[in-house]
Amino acid sequence: MALVLNKRAITKIQAIVIAIIVVVAAVGGAIYYFYAGWRGAPSPAPSIRIGYILPLTGVSARLGKEVLDGSLLALEEINAAGGVLGRKIELIIEDDEGKPDKCLSAAKKLIETDKVDLLAGVLHTGNVVAISEYVSSAGIPYISPISSGPVLLYMQDPKKFRNFFTLHPYYDDCAMLGLKFLTDVVKAKNYVHIGEALTFSVRVGDFLKVFAADRKIECLDNIIMPAAAKDFTEVILKVKELKPDAIVTSIFSGAEITLIRQLYENKVPTPYFGIMATYGMWDIADLLGEASNYLAFGTWSWNVSITEKTIPFFTKFYKKYGYRACGLEGPAGYDLMYFIAAALSRAGSLEWEAVMRAYEETEIIGVRGKTKIDPARHGAIYWAPGYINGVLGQWINRKPYVIWPPELAERKYEKAPWMP
Repeated sequence: MALVLNKRAITKIQAIVIAIIVVVAAVGGAIYYFYAGWRGAPSPAPSIRIGYILPLTGVSARLGKEVLDGSLLALEEINAAGGVLGRKIELIIEDDEGKPDKCLSAAKKLIETDKVDLLAGVLHTGNVVAISEYVSSAGIPYISPISSGPVLLYMQDPKKFRNFFTLHPYYDDCAMLGLKFLTDVVKAKNYVHIGEALTFSVRVGDFLKVFAADRKIECLDNIIMPAAAKDFTEVILKVKELKPDAIVTSIFSGAEITLIRQLYENKVPTPYFGIMATYGMWDIADLLGEASNYLAFGTWSWNVSITEKTIPFFTKFYKKYGYRACGLEGPAGYDLMYFIAAALSRAGSLEWEAVMRAYEETEIIGVRGKTKIDPARHGAIYWAPGYINGVLGQWINRKPYVIWPPELAERKYEKAPWMP
């Protein structure tokens, strides 16, 4: 009997212990789930923060908006696929209004106050120069989708501007667009270049003159107008006097609209071609009306099968934003985000030196072609087989058509009725 009572005593003690354990576990679980529900699920890894400077107001706002829209479309896709390094990518956006002082203030805010992981953006070369000393000393990797400025600085001092990169063409790459029009489209023996007093225009005109001379094509005049000129009457009279085989223009301050309208209205009997700027933007037909007809232009992509990403990009862009991307800004922003994501994956961290090495080594297939940095100048490779090559188009009846290269051409170049 004593033995039986002892067993019963042990059983009661075990039961009490088990009950206590169950109660403690239940209370602990309740407390955990209460706080988990109150505080939310465990915090995800912090986002990768990219400081992004663009002109979103001012005369270049149209360009800046399209770059940003292309970038946001890419990030939407990248983040939906899990981001990079297990983290989402976030843009911390600053508007520089196209002004050097605003650009420098934006860079300082992003680096010192927002403490971004990387820096990107900037359109105007002058703005890149304005932030160059500060960003160089900060050491943060900086890459632009749409400025030649980083190459200009890097080639001047590779050690000092080691952290500067761009996916934008350099001035010589842009000049090649004009050269292809002269050599492959209108077979010109001479031409006149019309530019404005901005770094882009002056340098493009200089490179074009050298390239044309190598092809035995004479530059009859290299006319540089004040930036944002309001009237080109004297220029047109000069062109009519010189009677060139072609006109190449590199104006992007908004004055190109005035120039093209006056060339059209004066029925200048010479084919004219515009390098980038708004020449290849869909809204130019609204800005110029019938004066857009017969305008030829050069850009870096179009809604044709350049790579497997080209047509899908344009289709998604049109659907998402309700306006048509041109061949430069939207694709540039889109490709930049994919390039940065691929570089970060390659680097395996956000350590700045690792990121810069990855920028130098990364290659992606973008909307415009293979995208890779040329280590000799820290700018993307252009005019190489498979990489980014130019696309020439022409406006006919307010619609743009690709006229070069032949394998992408939708129709042949058409002269205006008043051109011989």
